[in-house]
Amino acid sequence: MIYLDNAATTKPDQDVLDTFLKVNQTLYFNPSSPHKAGVQAEQLLVRAKQQINTLLNLNNKYDIVFTSGATESNNIALQGIAKKKKAFAPEIITSVLEHPSVLEVVRALGNQGFEIKFVDITSDGKIDLEHLKSLMSDKVGLVTCMHVNNIMGQIQPIAEIGRIVKAYPKAHFHVDAVQAIGKVPLEFEGVHSLSMSGHKFNGLKGQGILLVENVHQIEPIMQGGGQELGVRSGTINLPINISIVKAIKYAVQNQAQLHEQLTALNNELRTFIGEYKGVYINSPHDAAPHILNLAFPGVKGEVLVNAFSKDEVMLSTTSACASKKAELNEVLLGMGIAKRNIEGSIRLSFGANTTSEDIGQFKETFIKVYEEVRELLK
Repeated sequence: MIYLDNAATTKPDQDVLDTFLKVNQTLYFNPSSPHKAGVQAEQLLVRAKQQINTLLNLNNKYDIVFTSGATESNNIALQGIAKKKKAFAPEIITSVLEHPSVLEVVRALGNQGFEIKFVDITSDGKIDLEHLKSLMSDKVGLVTCMHVNNIMGQIQPIAEIGRIVKAYPKAHFHVDAVQAIGKVPLEFEGVHSLSMSGHKFNGLKGQGILLVENVHQIEPIMQGGGQELGVRSGTINLPINISIVKAIKYAVQNQAQLHEQLTALNNELRTFIGEYKGVYINSPHDAAPHILNLAFPGVKGEVLVNAFSKDEVMLSTTSACASKKAELNEVLLGMGIAKRNIEGSIRLSFGANTTSEDIGQFKETFIKVYEEVRELLK
């Protein structure tokens, strides 16, 4: 099998799996328990957060909250911040580029009385900074933007957005960095909170982190025992939380090498695909190297996915969270991409386990599929 759907999920690293198993076997105690074993578990949790602070060069700027994944992290941040600011800053700024775990939360907040404003998108799929400036005011309490897009791979100008937001003290800037860690350097300038999910960088499903400046500015969205600084109640999943540190360490230490490796594979495919008439590359040239979005106008993306799957090549149409919906992808629509190109789009996404041999086999299958559909291409 050739696996080219790493933006949906990645293969867990063996060290992560080993750590998860070891902690389950030897430190299965509840960190909230007052006895000696519970205190030992709590101390391990504290050390894990200290390691994350060091690995990501956070300089103690952020409180670290362990969650079950980026969907929960995004919900805690967006709902918690918005509700805290509703009385004096009820406006929220976002874009159609966001992941459903952000967009759907924002839309739900709109139904609760918040005013939602969508910033314009440039033709290369980035936030229009001038339009963002025009939307900002003292009524804006929350601005949210993803670091790297999960459909197209475009990298947003996080530092520039952060500087714009910084001029408005009431506004909180949240970043969904799920597709960024391990692929591109993380930007923290002007960022008040940031979410990530372990299974996107060779960790486990059910692992998530929320970084937030001053966790007390978040109003808890669920009530309970007050674990995780009061904003994420529930028995602490120590094995999950400890093993994600291994994934972060691997992602940070290998980022430069992986970026070089994936850039070479991406460029190789861009050159190869450019030789086939009727197939287009949707992803911008300066996109993150692990995502390549292609368009076969005149052919349904689902048909293409099935055709590649028959030859054991696994790829996707959009994000895994939205791939079974019938609507056209909002990200591609927001970039002004033609409807037929959207309908015929597929996403290739690479990871640490992607090899040049995988790309070679993909090319062979591509040629086969192309010959099958070339008469349909518009």
